[in-house]
Formats: sequence, structure tokens, C-alpha cells
Amino acid sequence: MRVGLLTLRLRLPAVASIKEKRSIVKRVIAAVERRGPAIAVAEADDLNTRDRTTIRIAHLSTDPRHTESVLMSLCCALELEKDCTVERSEMEIL
Repeated sequence: MRVGLLTLRLRLPAVASIKEKRSIVKRVIAAVERRGPAIAVAEADDLNTRDRTTIRIAHLSTDPRHTESVLMSLCCALELEKDCTVERSEMEIL
């Protein structure tokens, strides 16, 4: 089994409060979780910062190419998200 880990730093430019940030992050996490049962996602850093967050996405598969493909498609989908901007992305296959 291979585990892929995608770390994304997201900027939330139009957020005015932590409550609004939580709403956006919750929606983003739910959208990622709908991609399949082999995916896990969590907010990992910048929990109390209003205008940015870091999320980590893990994918489990027997084929590292499939894992890389799934994580790249998730990254591209989040880049199209209207409420956040991907500042940095880092992928690891373990």
C-alpha cells in the first residue's frame, strides 16, 4: 500500500471572521471527502488565523501513480475554488 499526502496552504482573502473561515473550510473539506473512501482530509495548521489555512489530504492506494493522479486532480479542483486561493502545495508519496 502507498500513502499520498498533499499539503495545501490556502489563502482566504474575503473572510471577515473566524466563523466565516470555518464555514468555508468545512465546505472545502466536505467536497474533498466526497471524492471517495480512500481519502482523508483535515485542517492541519493556521487554525486561529482568519485569512489562511493549511489542509492535509491523504490518499491510500496500491498504485502510486493513481494516488498521484487523485491528489493532483484535487489540487486542481481546489485551485478553481472561488472562496480560496492555493498559495502553496506539496505532495509526498510514502
